Amino acid sequence: MPDPDHVPSLVEFGKGDLDTHSAFAMLSNVREENAWLANFSSDNTRQTYRRAVASFVATLGISTPDELYQVKQAHILAWRSSMESAGLSQGTIANRLSSVSSLYRHLTDKQLVPANPCAGVKRPKTGNAGIGAGKSPTLSKRQVRGFLDAPDTDTLQGLRDRALLHVFFYVGARCSEPAKLRVKDFGYDAEFPILSLTIKGNKTNTVAITLACAKVIREYLDAAPHGLEPEAFLFQPVKNGHGDTPMSRSQLFNLFKRYAVKAGIDSNAFPHMARATMITAAFEAGCAGEDIQRTVGHSSITTTEGYNHTAQKHRQSAS
Repeated sequence: MPDPDHVPSLVEFGKGDLDTHSAFAMLSNVREENAWLANFSSDNTRQTYRRAVASFVATLGISTPDELYQVKQAHILAWRSSMESAGLSQGTIANRLSSVSSLYRHLTDKQLVPANPCAGVKRPKTGNAGIGAGKSPTLSKRQVRGFLDAPDTDTLQGLRDRALLHVFFYVGARCSEPAKLRVKDFGYDAEFPILSLTIKGNKTNTVAITLACAKVIREYLDAAPHGLEPEAFLFQPVKNGHGDTPMSRSQLFNLFKRYAVKAGIDSNAFPHMARATMITAAFEAGCAGEDIQRTVGHSSITTTEGYNHTAQKHRQSAS
């Protein structure tokens, strides 16, 4: 690691492959790093923050906890410059700086470092404050219909996948949220079909769903062997030899990509596109922003508006 009183140049940061494996191994010896991560209830948040810190540790060549405690603002500034030179997006740089700053705030609270070296280091503006500022693209109604019609509903897997795709597009669920659903989380409140999702922050978000969405979920459960077991995970691997097992995040991600190809859409499609599509469609239908925010489980209306691509009216383009 560079001398803490020396401002490291970019040359001092190796531009080869980062040894993140060694970084993870070193971080496992930092007791307070593990305590810091334990404060976050979301597994995805913990993984994102841990990867960001591992990248920081690997780039600086930090090999011991003591070296982690010796970092100064000069090292943070040089790391930021190295990420810019590597062509990382502003969002990625801001996220990594935020993650490392969060760790050092924890270390400062525990009096293991005298001050947060990230304090005063400006983060790039990510543009997430305005209508349509989000990076997730939307799909057209025709493309969505292509998705929903793609599964082979003569099979249990096809029934499951059709129900999953309806949850993505009609509810705007985050990628891993359907995996946490249990059979009992699908039901009715008066005449309204509902889903009780476990969302970011381990909170419960109960939302009304369309009759079309409820119908395909019901048809899947009627055919599934666990359809009458309230505590069973709603969406399970079809070839499941391990009992009550939820689908993994990677399985959901790959499922979405597979049906994107089948529907004739770019193979780079990802589940968050369904979330952006649902939010934009809700705004187009005249739904109030606060109602959309509550449905998708955002803590801020600004975040919800970032997914609203109604301003991008390509059919009205002069070209």
